[in-house]
Amino acid sequence: MNRTESFLLGLVLGVATLYGAMHYTVVRAQDGFHFIPKFTAKLDKPYVDIRSFTLEQWQNRQTLALSILKAKKGYLIEDHALSGFKHSTQQLLDQFALANRQKPGRL
Repeated sequence: MNRTESFLLGLVLGVATLYGAMHYTVVRAQDGFHFIPKFTAKLDKPYVDIRSFTLEQWQNRQTLALSILKAKKGYLIEDHALSGFKHSTQQLLDQFALANRQKPGRL
């Protein structure tokens, strides 16, 4: 493999890694790793370990909670103290989805 091929391979791998980090969050839970799609493409928190999250930490990372629920992996947010937070977050996600469906001109 010559220098040009090595450069192009590195470029493609770098772009693919950056795309993955911008569009997905790797979440480590009790049962392993999960790839959760993000709401918006940002290079923000590409990896989060939620195994020992408290209610306060979930409240500080509401977009992560919304992303987990949108990905239909709500079982990752498990704790009896978090059930109220999970329910209110699910309601917020439902309202967001309803508002997006009702906007005129959206495909």
